Amino acid sequence: MSLPAFEFQIRKSMVLLIIALLLHGVLSAQLTPQTLSEKVKVIFPGIPEEKKLPAGGSMFMYAKDTGTGYMAMGLDLSAMGITPEIVTALGDVIWEQLKAGIPSQMGGVTIAKDQLIQFKGQSSLYLELDGSKSENEQFKGKKAFGYLFFLGSVLHQVMYLSASPDAKADDAAPFFNSVEITR
Repeated sequence: MSLPAFEFQIRKSMVLLIIALLLHGVLSAQLTPQTLSEKVKVIFPGIPEEKKLPAGGSMFMYAKDTGTGYMAMGLDLSAMGITPEIVTALGDVIWEQLKAGIPSQMGGVTIAKDQLIQFKGQSSLYLELDGSKSENEQFKGKKAFGYLFFLGSVLHQVMYLSASPDAKADDAAPFFNSVEITR
C-alpha cells in the first residue's frame, strides 16, 4: 500500500472512530436516568436543563421542540415542617391543598381533570391542565399531563406539556413509564 493510500485509510479510520464516539456519547446521555430524589429516577427523551427551586431541590426540564416539553422534580418538604407522618395523616386532604395552589403557581392554568390513582405503586394525583389562559410562558397555550406523589416528605412530579390541541397523556407514555422508584 502506498503512503498516501495508507494515510487516507488512517484518516478514514480516525473519522469513523470519532463519529462512533460522538454517537455513543449522545445516545448514552439521552438514556441516562435523571435522579429526582434518593428514591426516584426518570429518563428524559434528551438532556434536561436543571433549575434550582427557591425552596430547595431542582426542577428538570427538557423541551423537545417549541410545542413539547417534559418536566420532573423532587422537592423535600421536611424543611417546611412536612414530615412523612404529616403526609400520611393528611391523606387525600394534601392533594386538595396542592390543587388549590396550582392555578396561581402556574400562571392561571385550569385543572381540566384530577384523579387520585396509583402510579408506580404510589398513591398519586393525576392532573390534566389547560394552559390556554395561562400567563406562564411554559404553560401558555399548552395542555399538560402529569403525576404528583409523595415518598416520605419528598413531593415528586413528572409532567408532559404539549401545544397540540389533540395531545393526550399517552403521548408521554415512554416518559411516564421510565419513572423508577426504589423502596
